[in-house]
Amino acid sequence: MDPLLRSELIRYGEMAQSCYDAFDYDPFSYYFGGCRFPRRAFLDSLHLTRHGYDVTRYLYATANIRLPNFFTKSRWPNLWSPKANWIGYVAVSDDETSRVLGRRDIAIAWRGTVTRLEWLADLMNYLKPVDGKKIPSRDPRVKVQSGFVDLYTEKDDSCHFCKYSAREQVLTEVKRLTEKYDGAGEEVSITITGHSLGSALATLSAYDIAETGLNLPAPICVFSFSGPRVGNVRFKERLDFLGVKVLSRAVTRPVSV
Repeated sequence: MDPLLRSELIRYGEMAQSCYDAFDYDPFSYYFGGCRFPRRAFLDSLHLTRHGYDVTRYLYATANIRLPNFFTKSRWPNLWSPKANWIGYVAVSDDETSRVLGRRDIAIAWRGTVTRLEWLADLMNYLKPVDGKKIPSRDPRVKVQSGFVDLYTEKDDSCHFCKYSAREQVLTEVKRLTEKYDGAGEEVSITITGHSLGSALATLSAYDIAETGLNLPAPICVFSFSGPRVGNVRFKERLDFLGVKVLSRAVTRPVSV
């Protein structure tokens, strides 16, 4: 394998893995369903400082699925958030790493399936037009899996952490960072990674960033680890047209049209 490609696979693979390593699985923890580490100490806590990135924002998601006895409950009476789950983060390369890379890299890492509601979202594999969830599309034939797009776009006004959807959170941060560094005359890239469900969210958010036009002149690349099928053929063709590069070790399953 090309050594540069190998190093990139390791870098973004470890970022995807960090989303699992940092997730709080402990039902006796007040922060059950959240991140075990504060944002500024995130990479230090996971011994990933050698990658040379700074985490700029945590991402949260909710699933508005109303089924009795389906929530995994914490033992704490007053949980940090009864409706939100920590789903990933946005990071940006520091000055030294940017000099080595030759660009300012904005990295987005999405967590894979952990909670019961996320497993249910995985199983909601019927396709729906992407523009039905307020994601722009110039082709009405572009369709994506319902569970993935719902998790990406849903929000709850009563919840502090998911008052804005995961989509709104990531687009806001990418817009802020691209304007900051592109405005300073730096070359910018956007790299998105994730495993399983995280891979699907990585592909969907890459499409969204490109279609919305937030990437400016920045190239977008997805490192997809064991990712399921996200959309139909028109979705794939639209990704190619927009110039999004997806490096994938994929698993597929039937998707109804």
